Amino acid sequence: MLRVALAMLFAGLALAVFWIGSAVARAPAGLPETVAYNPLVAGIIAQVTTPTLAYEMEGLTGERPVTVAGISYTIATRNSYRAQAISMSTRYAYEQLAATGLSVTYHNYTWGSYNWRNVVAEKPGLADPGEIYLITAHIDDMPNSSDAPGADDNASGSVAVMLAARLLADRPLAYTVRFVLFTGEEQGLRGSAAYAADCAARGEDIRGVINLDMVAYNSDALPIIDLYASSSVPASIELTRIFSDVVGVYGLDLIPERFVDESVLQYSDQWSFLTRGYPAFMAIEDDDDFTPYYHTSQDALATLDLDYYADFTRAAIATLVHLGGLFPGVGWGQVSGTVTDLEAGRPLPGATVSTFWPADCYTFTATAGAGGVYTLSLPVGVYTLTGWANSPPYYSTVITGVSVFNDAVTVQSFTLAPWLRQYFPLVAYGDN
Repeated sequence: MLRVALAMLFAGLALAVFWIGSAVARAPAGLPETVAYNPLVAGIIAQVTTPTLAYEMEGLTGERPVTVAGISYTIATRNSYRAQAISMSTRYAYEQLAATGLSVTYHNYTWGSYNWRNVVAEKPGLADPGEIYLITAHIDDMPNSSDAPGADDNASGSVAVMLAARLLADRPLAYTVRFVLFTGEEQGLRGSAAYAADCAARGEDIRGVINLDMVAYNSDALPIIDLYASSSVPASIELTRIFSDVVGVYGLDLIPERFVDESVLQYSDQWSFLTRGYPAFMAIEDDDDFTPYYHTSQDALATLDLDYYADFTRAAIATLVHLGGLFPGVGWGQVSGTVTDLEAGRPLPGATVSTFWPADCYTFTATAGAGGVYTLSLPVGVYTLTGWANSPPYYSTVITGVSVFNDAVTVQSFTLAPWLRQYFPLVAYGDN
């Protein structure tokens, strides 16, 4: 019986070795340990100018009419209780984001008798789309009156988010980036709470949230910015470190001050993510030089420091780019094909195809969908592709010398051989 047990043990070990050897996996990418100067990033944030910010702020604060739903409209208030105003404001944001070419959706939610919506634009990652970074702001404002420009609070954050979307829409990023504008913040973080809850329910892997709330007021000679993180989510502290490093690396005229303070964090949208374990932090103007026009109809563009605001916006966008994993400005193409069973000829949805790009140490992975079809977006070059399936198990197949050309699709299909099921003989020995 001992020999029988040993035979079964060895069979199990052989199976375990097969699974370990056949799996192709990569440890999840962590936050950057250091921030190195990147001329491509410098070029992106150089496009943030004070005239551009002023023009966009004028539209969102009612100082000039904008076009919404094909008509001229003046956004005099963005208060969530003002049904028409918040509807037109979110539609304006939707249309501005859609104009970048990004995929844009409304995230609808209900609070009490109110049916409100957030606006979400998404740029899927090319290497690991399941890893997600957010840049957020609340688009609603105060007071609850017919005249509420809400320039600092929080047209400043909203315009920065929309500008980030415009500047990054055509940039190849390793990880998925979302540009999110919340409503209902002034009523108790209602929009972000609903959105974070839905993200958690979907099991999304959100690695970082940059929340911009009031980033344009500065009345003294000290351009201090406050960065708030949570001790309960240590990665949020690392996010503030990266933001602070970005300021120094790109020579921005800001003085970052980092805090770990839950008592402050609970009053803006990052709190909705932190309470669900997602790393998030708040970037806000200096608490010792806080706008005196907070929640009044005097919170207007003329009260803001546009140079300070521009550098704050540059820092936020540069941080997002470093988190999102900017690829060099090379050409891109696609590899696409089907993954099928060698013996039965049937498609294998759920199979995986991957390749490693040594230039920036990224592993690109695609999962075959219906019909066993997969698509990989890759920088121009020559690759070695590996295809495999684990349920049921198949032997992996490696194909070398696959060329990817700019703006072209290379067809490369895989046929996978089912794993040969071998059974170890169970030999029982008697006493003789």
